[in-house]
Amino acid sequence: MNKKEFAGIILLFTLLRLVAVCSMGLMTQDAYYTYYTENLSWSYFDHPPMVAYMIWLFITLFGKSALALHVGDFLVTSGTLCLLYLFLRNFFTGDMLRKAFVLVFTAPFITLLMINTTPDVPLLFFWTLSLLLIYKAVQSGQWYFWILAGLVAGIAFDSKYTAVFLPAGLFCFLLFSKDHRKLLLSWKFILFLITFVLACFPVIYWNIQNDFISIKYQSAERASDMSGIVIKARCIFGFLGSQLLLALPVFFTTLFISAVVLLKRLWKREKIETEQLFAASFSFPMLFCFTAIAFISWVKMNWIMPVFISGALLAVYYFKSAALLWWQTGFSVLVHILFIIEIVWMPIPVQSNDTWWGWDKLAEEVQELKTKHPDAIVFSDNWYKTSAALNFYLPEHVYAGNLIGKFAYQFALDDADLSSLKGRNALFISSDKHWRGKENIQMTLEEYFESVTPLDSIILRDKNERIRRRFAVFECNYYLPK
Repeated sequence: MNKKEFAGIILLFTLLRLVAVCSMGLMTQDAYYTYYTENLSWSYFDHPPMVAYMIWLFITLFGKSALALHVGDFLVTSGTLCLLYLFLRNFFTGDMLRKAFVLVFTAPFITLLMINTTPDVPLLFFWTLSLLLIYKAVQSGQWYFWILAGLVAGIAFDSKYTAVFLPAGLFCFLLFSKDHRKLLLSWKFILFLITFVLACFPVIYWNIQNDFISIKYQSAERASDMSGIVIKARCIFGFLGSQLLLALPVFFTTLFISAVVLLKRLWKREKIETEQLFAASFSFPMLFCFTAIAFISWVKMNWIMPVFISGALLAVYYFKSAALLWWQTGFSVLVHILFIIEIVWMPIPVQSNDTWWGWDKLAEEVQELKTKHPDAIVFSDNWYKTSAALNFYLPEHVYAGNLIGKFAYQFALDDADLSSLKGRNALFISSDKHWRGKENIQMTLEEYFESVTPLDSIILRDKNERIRRRFAVFECNYYLPK
């Protein structure tokens, strides 16, 4: 791959992603993490705070809109790619450098980061910067690189808990590298750990204040979902299928091939090059951990994204065919074009609440409904999704399912004391994709309100008058909190 071809790929995918960014509507994840910013805190129920700080910065700069969020995602992820290039330059030059970079740059998971605001956006940025600084620290031996590496790794942890694999990866590298094993007991490594813990202070402090509710949710409660070792084919095939799409088949399968080769060499006690051992230490622990979990429980597609940052370094060593790289790049172009068509025209209906279409239209309908019920509060129940989307667009606070005893994530913490709502009337907005049947909804609501009356459903249609979304609406009188 020469420089002109490389520049052409960069330009083409940048243009495709700009089209996607400008066309993408509001996702419920965008809305939920924007809701975080209404109460900036040290941390939150289900995630650390960095995504909230990132969103606050960009809506302060560009205003509160779906486009502003996605522009922020695009800029931060572009910064991640620049850091990736600097990181890879420590190991490759020329054709090898361009191949390694293209493997990540053309992967659809990069596009996903640019159009959906999640904790993965700041995580990948600080993860990549951490790898760059950790490698500088190991190679140069300069104490200030160890401090900076620990600090940035801690900020990555403030983005998402999976960043715990950064100190774990460094430990693995120092343990298996004969040339660097002595650093395990050095004051520099201890300095790294101290600064890492100090940088994690916001999350640690918040969890101490809140009885470690976030840590418990992300560890013990999720572990309970995996109780009983039963192989689930749907989970493992879903995991593999999603990764083959997000990283593309050649990249993902080559990563596993490199894992097999390096494990064989490790078993035979053959010397492994420092560069490959470094990359493996920050890829394989997370890859093997979540692949093992996928056999017995559902693993979300975004959980192993950091694997591919250092994984590109490994894959390029075993990526022998230039034709395969061009095949993968062409396939990625096709995937992006189809994805843009789906975003703009949605020829394949999204049969879930995880959609980018219609939330602004729903908010308009609810706002009009509010004119007939000016004193009523608005709430919904499908975890956080409808509540967060309405909260994004409506000028008033929208409540969630904890009003009727349902799981409500951060909403339940922010609205923990419901006594002030006693006697209030409410409008309950329910997505048909969450509740099954109006009768079930009404029975639940009647446990918490003196009277409940079904109103006309909100039906959202596209430009061709096709029905895209349905929402049941209930008028609820005199709230009785339990």
